[in-house]
Amino acid sequence: MATETTHPSRDEVFDAVKNLRRRYVLYYLQRRGGPVELGTLAEQVAAWENDVTVSEVSPSQRKSVYSALHQTHLPKLEAAGVLRYDANRSIVRPTDTATGLDMQLASDPQTSIPWHQLYLGLAGVSLLLLTSLWMGLYPFELLTGVQYALLVIAAFWLTAMAHTYDLRRWRRRADDAAPDFILELND
Repeated sequence: MATETTHPSRDEVFDAVKNLRRRYVLYYLQRRGGPVELGTLAEQVAAWENDVTVSEVSPSQRKSVYSALHQTHLPKLEAAGVLRYDANRSIVRPTDTATGLDMQLASDPQTSIPWHQLYLGLAGVSLLLLTSLWMGLYPFELLTGVQYALLVIAAFWLTAMAHTYDLRRWRRRADDAAPDFILELND
């Protein structure tokens, strides 16, 4: 079993969250930010699975999820080092590893525009343009250095604005959604 200081590999984490029910568990723990009682966790997971509110979850739905979490899913997530499960007290708590898990999984290339590549490309094009201007190459000499600097600043500003908009839109979609909105893994 993993300890708090053991950091699972990305493959181990992705293997642990292949199952939708386990992704629901991690998502709920991250949103709560602390320990949760297994019964409360089971009710929320059952609500997401059945597309109902927590108050509409039937006793059989809750029991089914509770049993599966207790017997299978929580031990698997604990072995991956992303949560601690105290079966005697029925308490589930995230580990330090789980706090970074959201960003690790959310940065999966399938979930968003690869902003880091866009910024790198923009920086490379900007450097090429400014170098061409410095060398006096045609047609780059048609504008002044200040004009090119303003174009570069405007390009970075527009890209940062688009990035901010994309991030806010993504977070709004994810706020009340089940975790599949965030964790797009192939089952």
